[in-house]
Amino acid sequence: MSDKKPTSPIMGWFEAGLGLFTDQLNAANQQVQHKVDESQKTLDELAARGAEVEAQIRKTVDPSQWLELWRQSPLHHWMPTFTTPKQKRAMQIEALSAKVDLLVEQVALLAAKQAAAKADEKPQPVAKPKATRAKKTTTTKRTTSPRAAKSATARKTADKDAPAKDE
Repeated sequence: MSDKKPTSPIMGWFEAGLGLFTDQLNAANQQVQHKVDESQKTLDELAARGAEVEAQIRKTVDPSQWLELWRQSPLHHWMPTFTTPKQKRAMQIEALSAKVDLLVEQVALLAAKQAAAKADEKPQPVAKPKATRAKKTTTTKRTTSPRAAKSATARKTADKDAPAKDE
């Protein structure tokens, strides 16, 4: 008997198709490998440029400004915050105490303004009219505004400090 197995024409066509498919698959694999190599070269070049830019930035930017640069970076918003609830409460208490301090200062300023306004409004003694018989009394108009009271007292003190006309 012979060592050859009988081959059918269908098997011949199948082997030919399989060989063609293998060749095309090898060609596609080579193209993909070529693109991967090009991409790797491009990534290596970009990494080298990035290292150069980072070195230049490190030389020009003060280390104390790094935090501000990081906060301006779009990556900053994607990073999770690692604060515990205790730290969050402490930050909230700190912010609220700063607000309370500000309010206390504002209240103190308002109290000082009110005290200054009251000191400027010294009560003037009210002159009581003398009791007379059938004399007609005239009423004088008094100013009640603080500005008018200030200007009136300023005029009185200026008249006292001014030298006499006889001298």
